[in-house]
Amino acid sequence: MSVLLASVAIVECADAAALDTALRGGLDPFVVWHISDRAVVVDHERIDDVLKLLRRQGQTPKITLE
Repeated sequence: MSVLLASVAIVECADAAALDTALRGGLDPFVVWHISDRAVVVDHERIDDVLKLLRRQGQTPKITLE
């Protein structure tokens, strides 16, 4: 199966436990696709909400545009 995702935002964590914590902390409703045990695609139209959530969780997201 092939999947092409355009205009995506990816949240990648250091490990599976960190992603699990983020998901349980409120990230799950923003998830569009699970890439791996430590990365998910989130709704790019809600990226500001995702960033606010991660920061409330004590994360300091590194933002890259490429």
